[in-house]
Amino acid sequence: MGDYKRRIEEELYRNCDEIIGLIRADVLTKATDDESRAFFLKMIGDYCRYIAESAKGDRLEKTKTDALAAYDEACKIAEKSLNACNSIRLGLALNFSVFHYEVMQNVKKACELGDKALTDALDKLDDCDEETFRDAQSIIELLRENLGLWKDEEEA
Repeated sequence: MGDYKRRIEEELYRNCDEIIGLIRADVLTKATDDESRAFFLKMIGDYCRYIAESAKGDRLEKTKTDALAAYDEACKIAEKSLNACNSIRLGLALNFSVFHYEVMQNVKKACELGDKALTDALDKLDDCDEETFRDAQSIIELLRENLGLWKDEEEA
């Protein structure tokens, strides 16, 4: 069983590394607007998170660093130029908070990120058009669910 798991993990790492490399080399260099840059940086963070969920040792530490850098850069772009209800900004907050919870084992930081995104989005919800509202609604619900679970865990 251990050998099979190792082979699957190695395949996951290869695939994720390949996707991250393609995004960095081909896609991100052509992303001209802030929304697409934030989206593709979020993707890099997400694929690093997938690796980090099973990596160990130096591989884990490097992947954590890479994910943090990608998510941080995406957040700076998103907070600067995307509406708080924008689905890319909300999805970024959701995934970055999951990264802090799952990979960094930092429930407090996960809750802070989720709370801020939720508060910011709820404050701007009345200013959104119907399509943005619909897109935001499901992500807001996921943020609420995660925050509820994480806060219960933190209190226990």
